[in-house]
Amino acid sequence: MLSALDMNMLIAVGAFFQTSAMLFRNQIVLRTMFIVGSSFYVTYYIHVLPTPLWEAATASIAMAATTAIGLISLLVGRSKAIIPKHLLELYEQMGNIQPGEFRALMRCGARRTLDRQETLTVQGKTPTKLYYIEAGQIETVKNEHSFPLPTGIFIGEIAFMTGAPASATVHVAPGSRVVEWDSARLRRKAQRKDKLRLALDARLAQDLANKVANAVGSNHSRSTNDDG
Repeated sequence: MLSALDMNMLIAVGAFFQTSAMLFRNQIVLRTMFIVGSSFYVTYYIHVLPTPLWEAATASIAMAATTAIGLISLLVGRSKAIIPKHLLELYEQMGNIQPGEFRALMRCGARRTLDRQETLTVQGKTPTKLYYIEAGQIETVKNEHSFPLPTGIFIGEIAFMTGAPASATVHVAPGSRVVEWDSARLRRKAQRKDKLRLALDARLAQDLANKVANAVGSNHSRSTNDDG
């Protein structure tokens, strides 16, 4: 049996951990502290009386176990170990997306190498697919002006996010490696999985921001050259 002081300390420490857990936005820290707090409560319920309070202890153990399952799920979702080896290079290139969301994204996509030139989007028409260009050559035509784009970018993201027509026609050369998704199917999946939706929205927004920054830089360079 524990002394009254020891038992009171168990409750105080358990309450401290579980209450403090709510102050953290980081889910790993929050869940870990909640589990630690639960362990003190369980110890208290088992030793508080000559006959342990098994009902209360079981309830605390159940809550701690549920929290632990969520913690394990979080840790697994952030581990590169869940990504197949043949997709690791693509994951590193795509960047800024958690391994779990990356796997979910790739499950509904198709990765392929082009055996001929393909037109992915046509200016003024709404594409039905979202593309990621892993490697190759990209030629973009906008208002009869042609210019190249770097690889490691999404194509069709504006249409995917807003339903608007493509702002340019995009041709991709033979031998290029692309990942493509059916836009409607990917939207449905993202609507069911909040983490995937948030991760995809953030990654596409970053891609758009990079394109705008590159476009502004290119226009500035051309303007400087013309002035010279």
